[in-house]
Amino acid sequence: MKNRWILPLVLVLFLCSVSSQNSTNSTSDDSCDSDRCLALVAEIGPMIRTHTEVKPKSEVLKKMNNLCTEIKSCFKAATCKKGKHTYESMRDACDHLELMTGNVQPCLKKFYSAVYHEKYNCTADKYYLTEDLPKRRESYTLGRFCFFEVIEKECSAETVKILSSNFNYDNLINVLTTLPGGLQDNCNRLYHSFNKLQCESLEEAIAEKEKEIDWVDTTQTNDTDLVQFLQMFKDAEKCIAKSCSYNDIHRLIFKSKKDWFELYSTEFFMCKRKMMLDKPSAQKFPCLGDHNIVGSKKDETCERYSKLKDCTKKVMEDVCGKKAIEDYDKTADIIKKHFDCK
Repeated sequence: MKNRWILPLVLVLFLCSVSSQNSTNSTSDDSCDSDRCLALVAEIGPMIRTHTEVKPKSEVLKKMNNLCTEIKSCFKAATCKKGKHTYESMRDACDHLELMTGNVQPCLKKFYSAVYHEKYNCTADKYYLTEDLPKRRESYTLGRFCFFEVIEKECSAETVKILSSNFNYDNLINVLTTLPGGLQDNCNRLYHSFNKLQCESLEEAIAEKEKEIDWVDTTQTNDTDLVQFLQMFKDAEKCIAKSCSYNDIHRLIFKSKKDWFELYSTEFFMCKRKMMLDKPSAQKFPCLGDHNIVGSKKDETCERYSKLKDCTKKVMEDVCGKKAIEDYDKTADIIKKHFDCK
């Protein structure tokens, strides 16, 4: 998480640099490509990164605010889209410096996780995670006591102190519940970044849950841990799909992972387990030849669902019945994709 907020700044530097190199009409005082503007962004970036998890001292905060004033002034006159994006993003960051430092973001992820997993009774009747922004605002406003009850147990005392300021807490509510105006394709706005933390908290919970499940002994499609695990995947996928802070590549990778784990809740997977206990023989199914139908090596798996795809389907239907081969082609494609079969 330390590099979370510097990434957009680095990206801005890269894009503006490319813009400067490719533009035939740029001038030395162009607000989109001004070396002075970019130098200011480059100066404040490491300062924000350094203090992501610690509260900056008063003199450092003063310097950051001074830089922010110069940055906003420098980019305000920008006429190109990249310059306007930079102005909006930097204005957000500069107006909420205390929310970007002092471990506030990791604390919010812990809060989101606690709410999602219903760890504290007081969150049960609140709508902290709802997509209905007026309802969310109401929950943070009327549920302030509950919010602090949670973070006092989940976060550091320093972070709690930062958010206990009426000014900072009101700013947090505004960031979380107000859809930003301006350019609608600017996903570096603070609203998008802070709401992305909801998705990230789910992704981290999925990674932890994956370690807890005994995948070898998961023998029932309705296994409680498996059901909870797959529900988290569905909720995370929904969150990621609606967040413009994620790119299409991340969405595709996440969906592929979700598709793979969902196989564990199918009759197809149960049939695989059955065949491991009572391995079908080539004598009964000549189409198998010398293929090990329960082998777990990549080349065996790839052969099973490509060259021997029809044979495998026939074996599974005979051993386990038609339910085991429902959506067989789709399942075979998921497996080949997971193993990167050529």
